[in-house]
Amino acid sequence: MRFISKRRPRIVILIIGLAALISVTARIIIQFQLGQEIEHYRTFFKNHKDSLHDIYDPLSIKQIPFETINALYETRMADGAGSQQKAIQWDNYAYLSYATELEYLCNTLILFKRLKQFGTNAKLVALVSRDLVESENSAKQQNTRALMDKLTEIAPEQVVVKLVDSIVKSGDPTPWSKSLTKLHIFNQTEYGRVIYLDSDAAVSNNMDELFFLPPYVRFAAPLMYWSLSETDLQTACKEVRVSEKKAVKLDNIVKTLNQRVRKQQPIYNHLPGLPNSLCFHSSNVAKEILDTRRSMSPLLHFGRGEERAKIEFSSNLMVINPNSRTFESIVQNLLPKVMNQKGQFDTDLINAELYNLKQVIHAQFMLFRKLKTAFIPEVMVLPFAEYGLLTGSICNEKHQKLIKNEILGYEAMQTAETETLESLVAKSKYIHYSDFSISKPWFYADFDQLECHPGGDDPNEAETCKIWNSVYQGFWQAKQICELK
Repeated sequence: MRFISKRRPRIVILIIGLAALISVTARIIIQFQLGQEIEHYRTFFKNHKDSLHDIYDPLSIKQIPFETINALYETRMADGAGSQQKAIQWDNYAYLSYATELEYLCNTLILFKRLKQFGTNAKLVALVSRDLVESENSAKQQNTRALMDKLTEIAPEQVVVKLVDSIVKSGDPTPWSKSLTKLHIFNQTEYGRVIYLDSDAAVSNNMDELFFLPPYVRFAAPLMYWSLSETDLQTACKEVRVSEKKAVKLDNIVKTLNQRVRKQQPIYNHLPGLPNSLCFHSSNVAKEILDTRRSMSPLLHFGRGEERAKIEFSSNLMVINPNSRTFESIVQNLLPKVMNQKGQFDTDLINAELYNLKQVIHAQFMLFRKLKTAFIPEVMVLPFAEYGLLTGSICNEKHQKLIKNEILGYEAMQTAETETLESLVAKSKYIHYSDFSISKPWFYADFDQLECHPGGDDPNEAETCKIWNSVYQGFWQAKQICELK
């Protein structure tokens, strides 16, 4: 008996070692086979994309160029003008913003007035915190109701003001403690598609074209481009060159896409994919997909990598198809996680739980493997130069290079005119007030307190200051609409 008892620990250790060896060996084999399968499908979609219908590439997240968004819009407008049956039902579309403070309610008023001036026919929906209307501060309550009345006056037939409950992280001292209130946008199911806008921004045109992204897209947003380094951009371009065996000119891709739009042919498989180097933390896609899988066995997660994607969505502007099931999942499953985690807010919930790019690719590919026609894409990347520019990027030379090549990994054709900072900012339809060194503009008594002044005689610096100032001067001119008697 003593002999057996002495050997028992060795036997247990041996069994554990064998199990670990089998698990690691199995993982290596599975990873190799998955890698072979991935390469097969990459080649398949590259060679057959012209003839494919209702079968979508699951191995990447697609980026859609602005020119193609515009082509889709023009085609839809032409169809609607030529047939009463195909006329656009604008009540099905809405711009959304929310306000938990008076300053943001004023900003929403400014945004909606501008959108109406730019000719949108979509609904303009303001989600206003019930706390503002029911405030114990009588002045705040009165000012809230006055601003709500001003909102309605912009266009009584278009503007909708809805009261919502604030979602607050108690004990959180940061300016984002109420930002989770934004999540109510996923529950506005009376609209088929909405464009959500953070109100602390400037708009220079309507963005109606975003309503007519392909109908299967349930979520689209620009990326947080400011998190990328120059090395990230170079690696992404190199990845595309190696894959295509040449430098890929974006103009050629756009030309093909727009021709297909005019012919009403599928475009998804022709869209430029977001380079894997920006989604994953290594070049081994098979390993990354396996690491992303939620397995019951911890042994299959040997060497588990990062759970979140390398680059993430911005939540300043989002195109959403509202869905009650999605909102229910947010409230019951996702929101409790974020509420209990320090430093986690709306952007974290969207990128870690809802639309984690790494997990999206994993889910897409696994569904595709089960049944090719079962996978229908739901997520798309919007160009950030038009829909996600930060004011802080205007004075940042590194960011300017990114903005010139907003379809990441692909080389945009530049001319002397389009390369100028003025032209880059002029094409942006939505610019978010976000500068590291200064606060939001309404915290200053007048424009002089934050005006940009060149530090020397450099004409480029003077021009940069002029452009940056023009964006913020627009706020001071527009905010007069919020003045109350």
